[in-house]
Amino acid sequence: MEMTSLLFLLCAGVCCTAALSRLRQFHLYEKQQQPLNWTKAQDFCRNTYTDLVTLYNREESKQLVQLMASESSYTAWIGLHRKEHSLKWSNGDIVNDTAWLPLPSPCTEPMCAAILKDDTTWENCTEQKYFMCYRKGSGDSFLIEQKMTWYDAQSCCRERNTDLVSIRNEGQKEEVKNDGMNSTTPYWIGLLYDDWEWSDGGRSAYRDWSEGNNYHRTGENVTILFQCPRGISTVPNENTPEYTLCSEGSVIIHVISERKSWEQALDYCKKNYHGLLRIETEEDLGAIKQKFNGTVFTGPVWVGLRQSRLFGFWVWTNGLPVGWSNWEGDRQPEQPLSNHCGAMSMEEGYKWSDQDCLSKLLFICEEEL
Repeated sequence: MEMTSLLFLLCAGVCCTAALSRLRQFHLYEKQQQPLNWTKAQDFCRNTYTDLVTLYNREESKQLVQLMASESSYTAWIGLHRKEHSLKWSNGDIVNDTAWLPLPSPCTEPMCAAILKDDTTWENCTEQKYFMCYRKGSGDSFLIEQKMTWYDAQSCCRERNTDLVSIRNEGQKEEVKNDGMNSTTPYWIGLLYDDWEWSDGGRSAYRDWSEGNNYHRTGENVTILFQCPRGISTVPNENTPEYTLCSEGSVIIHVISERKSWEQALDYCKKNYHGLLRIETEEDLGAIKQKFNGTVFTGPVWVGLRQSRLFGFWVWTNGLPVGWSNWEGDRQPEQPLSNHCGAMSMEEGYKWSDQDCLSKLLFICEEEL
């Protein structure tokens, strides 16, 4: 994935901003006379922006490191902190807890699930194992016969496919077992059990632990992002790193649970908010996935996408032509066969499709802050 250019805005000499998309921004605050511990940093971010930052992938981690000064090894507060043990799927799907009992006990460090034939075992996440990835849309899963830790396997799956495989029902479990029949040793799936949570409640199982970090050490209940070497490390709450990383949603997204035609939906969004949702870049889509991960809507929903009946090109409701796109089948609908209004599926890769403009669908509005 290509990284967008970062916009750096100086704020009275102590803050700068990275605009990763229209829908999500990161803010870097530098301590001055009053150093902040983690609790005070959390209060600062919540009062000034939205919350301490949540990391969802390696690309975001790299971009945040770029916000920090480049000449030395700097550190910044992030939102990962110890809470209660819970199960997480790597891709953010909601976990059916009872399906994975019994859980490992006693649990002094993160544990990850591995499968071999009919057996599911809980292993130390730093062990080296084969792993299974999946590709969203096709639903295909792939056994990767290369040994990695669970965390490295997660990054590898995200780079090559979609993520480590998740299992939501018995049918999917049987498919994963069948796809892994060639393995004679347990292989990782995307299930993590640990006591780390993000301050804003984000369902992210991304843990870019720095090399040699003791993330189960007693008393170190909060985390920082290291610039060099890059990665997450645990520290006591009383620490005062050089920076605090906050996140902010620059656009609020509203799902409207009424069914309307495209024109009716557009009129509703304009009257009550700002307009129908626009997804102008891949980074915008990433922010939407993070917002709705684990939420299921049946059928497509209207977004602010429409085709010119005269010229045949697709535009957003603000008049911008569609550049980056996410059409079903990777092909833009064209006249004379196309319908003229655009919708997004929340089930299969957030793909776009052309729909009859008179169809009654749910829709998503956006509201600029």
